[in-house]
Amino acid sequence: MSSHIQYGWAAVPRDTAKFVALLSTSNTKPATASSVSIPSTPLARKITALATQHLPLQTVNHCYRVYVYGSVIMAQHFPEQLASWPDFAETFYLTCMLHDIGTAEAFHHTTKMSFDFKGAFIASSWLSEASAPQDLVDAVAETIIRHQDVGTTGSITLLGGITIVATLLDNVGQCENLVAKETIESVVKAYPRNKWSGCFANTVRSEIGGKPWAHSTHIEHFAKLVEGNTLMEPYEGEVLP
Repeated sequence: MSSHIQYGWAAVPRDTAKFVALLSTSNTKPATASSVSIPSTPLARKITALATQHLPLQTVNHCYRVYVYGSVIMAQHFPEQLASWPDFAETFYLTCMLHDIGTAEAFHHTTKMSFDFKGAFIASSWLSEASAPQDLVDAVAETIIRHQDVGTTGSITLLGGITIVATLLDNVGQCENLVAKETIESVVKAYPRNKWSGCFANTVRSEIGGKPWAHSTHIEHFAKLVEGNTLMEPYEGEVLP
């Protein structure tokens, strides 16, 4: 077994406001997308190939944006912890690349399971087949299951907490005080949104429409919140052909 903090196994408040309160926004400063290294281990390359094979480019770009935003936030607000967890960056990258894999056409409506739950099964299978350490596999799977698990009670892993913060930032424009405007401009230039808000809102409606019991119903008016993302509206750009 790994140490309790390896791969992000450390408890933080599930309440996003309480988690963000642990961070010092005074550390927020401009960063570029290129300042965040994309992991290139054999495991990372394999998972990247699988994710890009199954997901449309709009979703792939979202995955990269979540990784870069989360990495910048970690580097600026959790620098000591990040430096002491050599496996965290790769684990977070794998999580980001796979967190929406359940929305892929091959999986989304081939199961009655919620897309995040189905995605965790797929991620576990792919990572296990690639001989990833079990604690890493479990950390990624748990985070995918819980990456929509916003709420005010209990705890979540640090990996889960930073994934929620970064996805909320990209999807609904929350937690914007944790990244500089210049950082957002650099990230969307490197990984264009291409009307992501409309794309993801449609995915949410499709998920809930086909699975009215879906976990996505946990977030009230989810699709409208995504479409109302005023923070990212200036960067939506054109729809990909």
